[in-house]
Amino acid sequence: MQKNHCPLCHTDKFNYYKAGDDYLLAKCSECGMVWDNNPPVNPTAIYQEDYYNNDFPKGGYSNYFQGMKINSQTFRKRLLKAETKLSGQGLLLDVGCALGDCLEQAKDLGWDNPQGLEVSKYAVKFAKNRGLSVYQGDLFNHNFEPNSFDLIMLQDMIEHTTDPIAQLTGAYQLLKPGGWIFITTPNLGGFWHKLLGSLWYHYKPAEHLTYFSLDTIKLALEKSGFSDVESKPTNNSMSVEYIFDRLKYYQPTLFSFLLRIARTLNFHKLVFSLWIGELEAWGKKK
Repeated sequence: MQKNHCPLCHTDKFNYYKAGDDYLLAKCSECGMVWDNNPPVNPTAIYQEDYYNNDFPKGGYSNYFQGMKINSQTFRKRLLKAETKLSGQGLLLDVGCALGDCLEQAKDLGWDNPQGLEVSKYAVKFAKNRGLSVYQGDLFNHNFEPNSFDLIMLQDMIEHTTDPIAQLTGAYQLLKPGGWIFITTPNLGGFWHKLLGSLWYHYKPAEHLTYFSLDTIKLALEKSGFSDVESKPTNNSMSVEYIFDRLKYYQPTLFSFLLRIARTLNFHKLVFSLWIGELEAWGKKK
């Protein structure tokens, strides 16, 4: 079913936006929001076990488990930023928490009973087996009371949804007054997007359904009631192994060879903090 109204400002004025040879997106003529106006009927159907370990060139993860330790460094840094925002810790909800790595880091840092929401039945089971408080559901389907959380995190999650304003409104209702939302998502209009154009890695048909810039993510948060809104490019901790594995999308032979060399010489686990084309955004409940 086509979605021919902007998910931010709801106008029906848009132009088609070429993001690849066979990939057309809609771009709002009023606010600049970009979205897939012909999304899958069931967007969550792809989040099965093979989403976390597959050979797809762009979709899902080539090996989520391989990168868990590295990803945890990124999550830890984000949680420490959040502690600065909150002037301490509080009750945390991680929406789209996947296998629970961020929640593990929160527990390690001393957060009290951090909780997660995840649509994937496989991921929920995996996280529960780690002893984490994770529930299958989303911001429309859960058993939490309004005004329950001091921090809600949507990390690489909002781009997978077709109605971001409804998602953010749901998060707003769950936050306590004075609580914060933290978002990460691909940065449309950032350096890597401008450099790579239609080859931008974050263009993922049938998986990424909404694409935000620094301006449109701020607009989305403001429309959802948040104050003290800010957005900026953000960095991630990544290993040589992960970088080469993902660069295989562009040059399979070359980067497969370099990955083998890196593993042979045992420097594949080296970690760098890189700007990979994502943004972070914050908003406060009034």
